[in-house]
Amino acid sequence: MKSRRLALLLITLTCMLSAPAFAQSMGDWVDIKDPNELRALYSNKTFRGKEGWVGYYRADGTGILMLRAGKPQPRTWEVKGNDSVCATAGSAPAACYRYQRNTKKLNEFAAVSMLSDVRLEFTVEDGVPQF
Repeated sequence: MKSRRLALLLITLTCMLSAPAFAQSMGDWVDIKDPNELRALYSNKTFRGKEGWVGYYRADGTGILMLRAGKPQPRTWEVKGNDSVCATAGSAPAACYRYQRNTKKLNEFAAVSMLSDVRLEFTVEDGVPQF
């Protein structure tokens, strides 16, 4: 039963986040290809998605994803290679993303799924709550 809920959650998240959000010109975005910059992006940060989700990520590789009306989903994350981060939720397969940062709005980032080319735009804030 738990695996069905997790699968449904992941399908829902993918559908929710697949809506394009191209507020700025694509020329305003640059790829992040430095593993240290990717680690810093996730270390003790709060991600706020334009679609209403929130992710909290600690430097130790743990995190929590909160969907609009869902229960908190524990996650783990790790940098893979020079240009991607993979996150897992429970026993689900890892979801890997490549990242871009906005050159004009320094707290805005985008993640592009390595499986589906789904693009998620979000803001990043320093700090995370206790979890």
